[in-house]
Amino acid sequence: MDNKRTLKQNKSVHKYFKEVADELNGQGISQTDFIKGLEIDFSEHSVKDIFRAIGKQKYGKKSTADLTTSELQGCWEEMNRRLADFGTSIPFPSTEALINYDEDRYK
Repeated sequence: MDNKRTLKQNKSVHKYFKEVADELNGQGISQTDFIKGLEIDFSEHSVKDIFRAIGKQKYGKKSTADLTTSELQGCWEEMNRRLADFGTSIPFPSTEALINYDEDRYK
């Protein structure tokens, strides 16, 4: 298992983020243009970031933990609507699916 990043690495990566932002802004490159050609596989974390962004945009909530049950449903509906644009749909997991998920996740 890798060690947690050091304080120096943390400072360095944040300085890097600022330098990249300054350079791209200086060149007039938008986030949309930058991301357009970027191909990165999805992960559980990247999907959660998208879901969180939906909750923030739609309900003003910064964390998925702050969503109400109906807001969570609304975020899922928005996410599923976007998935449909790509020809797929993922149902919200049932109670039975969660039992298997917990068993598989912690093996």
